[in-house]
Amino acid sequence: MDKIRNKLIFSLLLVALIPALSIGGYGLYSTTDALGKSSEERLKAKVASLASTIETFLGNVHVDLFYLRDSSAVANLYQALAEGDSGTVAAAKKDLASDFLSLSSNRGVYHQVRFLDTAGMEVVRVDRVRGVSKVVPDSRLQNKKGRYYFDDTVAMTNGGVMISPLDLNREKGAVEKPFRPTIRYATPVYDDHNNLRGMLILNVLASRFLDKINRSNAFGETMAMVDSKGFYQAHVEPAKVWGSPADLNTGQSLTKDDPELAAKIVNSPAAMTLESGDFLVSTSPIFADRERKVLLGTVIDKVPNAVVYQSVTRFKNVFIMIALLAIGVTVFIALALAGSIANPIVYLTNATNDMSKGNLNSKIEVNSNDETRDLAVAIERLRKSMKILMDKYS
Repeated sequence: MDKIRNKLIFSLLLVALIPALSIGGYGLYSTTDALGKSSEERLKAKVASLASTIETFLGNVHVDLFYLRDSSAVANLYQALAEGDSGTVAAAKKDLASDFLSLSSNRGVYHQVRFLDTAGMEVVRVDRVRGVSKVVPDSRLQNKKGRYYFDDTVAMTNGGVMISPLDLNREKGAVEKPFRPTIRYATPVYDDHNNLRGMLILNVLASRFLDKINRSNAFGETMAMVDSKGFYQAHVEPAKVWGSPADLNTGQSLTKDDPELAAKIVNSPAAMTLESGDFLVSTSPIFADRERKVLLGTVIDKVPNAVVYQSVTRFKNVFIMIALLAIGVTVFIALALAGSIANPIVYLTNATNDMSKGNLNSKIEVNSNDETRDLAVAIERLRKSMKILMDKYS
């Protein structure tokens, strides 16, 4: 009878567990796959959103630059400079300085707003320092001839925009302290006869968005921004930033930290998500112009797989616990069910063996509502009949 019991247990477990495990396995695969993709998409969306915010921020610079270029205050100044009347020049400079001051104060994103003449001399300049915008006196104005941004802008045709690399601002050739990350947007100013009369330059405070990158770091993440050569422009570790020869020349870069990853993502115009060792890396390029031709840098989010797929791991653990509990309950039910079927058969088998040996005094009964009860009733009638016959002829 043990064989019947074992067969029943095995059959019941087989029938119950195979469908459950098959469905559960498929559910585990599909759910973990969906959770994994969802985690990756959240990472990609975070980087893409940050890059979009920065590009929108920079896109407004073009609007301000061309607004100033086409303003009457700029036209009045270069006309006054051409005429050479000191009184007219002073009045025109005052009017333009007022416009620069208003823009600098209201926007709050420009370290410098400048108008330079064709010789590279600053004519009007407004600086914003520690949240306060001020007109720079004539005695402090500088000649910028020979600086790359001046030479590049002078060579442009009407409507062109020079966009500098993102670097640390320099004053009189030395890196300014505290560090002031800057992007320069410049456009040449031409008169109605297409004669070059000067240029406008806006120095953008890049810390406004670089700080946003650093603040975006969550637990386990390493948010960063690198330039077209892999040098860090933003990183959670301050010692790693501005390592290029044009800035602090420390040599710290993504190329140094992870050359294989750097080779794949640096200077790439496309967003990507890829595995790098035990990390998932999501990147998005940042363009400094509206035509998306000038690549400013690349935002990188590097997160350990254990953090990215944390929800997947939790789900797997919960699923395994539930599966083990379900298996335990199934085994318990199978044992109980197999016992309820096999035990009456064992009992009736033993009873008939006793009857064959002449033991007819024990009443045979089974407490069930199935065929085994009918069988027990029939055997009990047989026992009674055999007992009557034996009593009659004894």
